[in-house]
Amino acid sequence: MGVRRGARSQAGPGPGPRLEPDAAGYFRRALETLQEGLSAEELALFAPNVLAEAVAAGPGVALDPGGSRVLQALLPQAPLGTLARVLPPLVVGGLGGPAGHPLGARVLEAALGRVLPALGEAAGQAGEAAGRVEEAVGGLAAAVRGDLVAFARHPAGSFVVRALLRVLAGAPGAGPPQLPPGGAEPKGKGAELTLKGAELAAEGAELPPSFPLLLGQLAEAFEEHLPSLLSPAGASLCLQVALEALQRSQSPACSRLCDVLIGQLAPPSPAPAESALVRGLQDPERSRLLEAAMAVAGPQRLRQLFQQQLKGRLRGVAAHRVANHGLQRLLDHAPADVVGEVLSELGPALAEPLARGHPGVLVALLGACRRHPGLQQEALRCLFQAFGCWEPRERRKACVGLLAGLRPFGGGDKDEEGAEPEPSLGPVTLPGSLLLQHLLHFGDPGPVLGGLVALPPPALAALARSPPGSRVWDALLASPAVPPRARRRLLRKLKGHFLSLACHRNGSRVLDAVWASASAPARAAIADELAPQRQALQRDPHGRGVARTLALDLFLRRRRLWERLQAAPDRRHRLLGPLLED
Repeated sequence: MGVRRGARSQAGPGPGPRLEPDAAGYFRRALETLQEGLSAEELALFAPNVLAEAVAAGPGVALDPGGSRVLQALLPQAPLGTLARVLPPLVVGGLGGPAGHPLGARVLEAALGRVLPALGEAAGQAGEAAGRVEEAVGGLAAAVRGDLVAFARHPAGSFVVRALLRVLAGAPGAGPPQLPPGGAEPKGKGAELTLKGAELAAEGAELPPSFPLLLGQLAEAFEEHLPSLLSPAGASLCLQVALEALQRSQSPACSRLCDVLIGQLAPPSPAPAESALVRGLQDPERSRLLEAAMAVAGPQRLRQLFQQQLKGRLRGVAAHRVANHGLQRLLDHAPADVVGEVLSELGPALAEPLARGHPGVLVALLGACRRHPGLQQEALRCLFQAFGCWEPRERRKACVGLLAGLRPFGGGDKDEEGAEPEPSLGPVTLPGSLLLQHLLHFGDPGPVLGGLVALPPPALAALARSPPGSRVWDALLASPAVPPRARRRLLRKLKGHFLSLACHRNGSRVLDAVWASASAPARAAIADELAPQRQALQRDPHGRGVARTLALDLFLRRRRLWERLQAAPDRRHRLLGPLLED
């Protein structure tokens, strides 16, 4: 399958090669064909023809609006042989070639993103094509290393640097596939399997021996030119990706670059009252770099940073609109002793960042305590105190609604007679959902389970239908700390609401998870309630999926066989596999 082609394109006048009108028209028509949408089979016929024309047209096709968008769409599925013909011309000329052009840089990014999947798919059969691809990547790395500051600060070259770093580190998806604007995804299950197969091939590909060496050389260049890479934003992003790539490759250069960066942005201050780290975290540009450095710094380095520059200053950092994100990254990676000191200093004042609109600090602190069980009870107490539901104990029954909605108790929660609020559920926020998920994975989730049990059945069903609230149900069903008896008690409260869940996007997903973990009697109870509503289920797209999962047709026609299959899980999955899929 192809596109009607005019005359062969040649390089035109002006900066860089240009396509002749006939060639530009060919790729414009190819783009229109892609935008109409192709099946996997049609795409398999279409792509080789168009890519062959792109190879013949030369690097100028990457600078053409239509040609660039076509290549961005087709390169993520290109075979190694085609990639070996497309990639070398794209890396020629440095910033004076495609790498320095807004359209060409995106094509080069897509080509680099295809390198690892293509090598993985052709493992053992690569030969000369693999050598040409590796040579092209090496040539690009040499060009970037020789002019790193210009590349990183260039609006287009910055994309190329980041894609190159990822491919050298062996990161799959170094250049994410980009379909043309307005285009359609390849249709059919075959296309989906093709994309998944490319991702698996990238992860399983053996990294060429030259790639780690090239990455190490680039790391040296980053260290050498560090002061010039702190800004603008494009250069700063290159530095952040360099840290991620070095950590992924387990290169010793990662700790060196991290130390140099921290020393540049947050040197130890001779004055005890001053902290260069706090000033850096408060700066919108430098805070991003410091967060990236803390994400790759080891426990000892984080401990040193905390003791020297953060201890005693946490309340101000947590309340700052920018610096609080740096504190969250510290908590994401800090060792247990540092998390314990943060909890001791910040725990009694958690209401302050909450009032400032920084719930991420609370989420990060609970996430850190989830990794360190010895701190969980104290974290629970501090969190409930911040929301005003620790004492009296009866008030803890209202904890779910308070946490989910980020609504601390007080300031209007009491009525005129001073009565305590009833357990209820309002709008569920994403940070509130994350807090509840962390607490359900604590060693003792009892307080949250008590709050969930106290909610009326309609509120529990509403929680399952809420996008962030449905994740709370996921945690409830998956957490090994939740006793089976408590889980069954909560599931029984959903009785009478299964139809509303089945016909809802989020609720049907929760119902699927409930079904997967339910006993045979519980499954029978769910099917009993939904079977009379089969017509309503069939009218709803989500309901139809639930009806297939529950095999309601078989339940209505041959219930005894259905029950035997539910009692024999292995046999059930063999016989009813298609019916029990999501």
